[in-house]
Amino acid sequence: MLFKNSESRLCVFCRLNHRVYLKKEVSLFDGLLLLLITGILAYAIWGGPDLRSLLIFFSMAFAFQVFLRVRYRESLKCPHCGFDPILYKNDSAKAAEKVSGFLESRKNNPQYLLKPKPQITPRFVSRDEMRSKKLQLSEESLSNGELQSTEEEAINRESFPLNSF
Repeated sequence: MLFKNSESRLCVFCRLNHRVYLKKEVSLFDGLLLLLITGILAYAIWGGPDLRSLLIFFSMAFAFQVFLRVRYRESLKCPHCGFDPILYKNDSAKAAEKVSGFLESRKNNPQYLLKPKPQITPRFVSRDEMRSKKLQLSEESLSNGELQSTEEEAINRESFPLNSF
């Protein structure tokens, strides 16, 4: 498990599996490998250690760090429904727009014809719409002795599927 670089994760929106890269930063081992590559390049270009090789080292380390961050960030997005958990954490309305836009573009794209489809249809209900509707508990839940939930808890539970996990 030392060199495991990705794992299968379940999308909280469409409940389908996709691969997510675990590594998002340059590790000490990667830094040592970059230092070794820089040393080999310094001996090949200048015939020995040189201060100009530090420029090569830092530029390669920067490019590698950017590559790892972008790869990690892009792997978090679900390829089946377009759900982005980081965007949802910052702004749920933008995340809902992205998912609905992705699903609209997916309908007309023959590339997705044989791929698995999301198991639920995405919908976004604003909090104002939820508050305007009266929330009613069924008589079964009251007869079973379950506690009556407040309106805010019900709104948080029903507004987006991420809260259901």
